[in-house]
Amino acid sequence: MTDPKRIRMLMQNALARNEEGLARLCLRRIFELGGEGHPDPLVRRLWQAVTAYEETLKMKVGRAQRETKVRKKIETKGPLVALADWATAKDVTPGFLAAIGAGMAEFTGEYIVLEYADSFEDNVVQAARARLEGFGVALPKTWRSRLT
Repeated sequence: MTDPKRIRMLMQNALARNEEGLARLCLRRIFELGGEGHPDPLVRRLWQAVTAYEETLKMKVGRAQRETKVRKKIETKGPLVALADWATAKDVTPGFLAAIGAGMAEFTGEYIVLEYADSFEDNVVQAARARLEGFGVALPKTWRSRLT
C-alpha cells in the first residue's frame, strides 16, 4: 500500500478489532512512506523519522501537526546538522520519545546516525549510541563502531 490515507483507515479498523499487530504494521508503513521521493538514503531515513514524529503526534492530539521547527532546521542547516543536533542534544527530543514509545526506535535520529556513522563526527556517533543504549534499544545490525 502506498496511500497513507488508506493505510490510516486500515489502521483504525485494525485498532477497532483489537488487531494490534496489523495496526503496528500500518503505522510502520506510514513512517516508511514519509521518505519516498528522496534518492539519498540518509535523507530518506531522516524524513521517515520526521514522519514518525508527526504521525505519533497526530495520534496523540487528534489532528495533523507539521513540525515546522524541525523542517526549518533541515532546510536551513541540512540533514546532517539536524541529525547531529538531535543526537547531541542534552535532552531527548519528543520525536525520539514518540518513536521509542511506539516500539520503533529505528525511526529515531539517533538510530539513523548509527546507520550512517561514517557521515558524522565521533562525538555525534558516541552520543547517539549512548542515548539508544540508555533506553535499552538494540543497535542497528549493520552498525560497526569505529571507536571500539
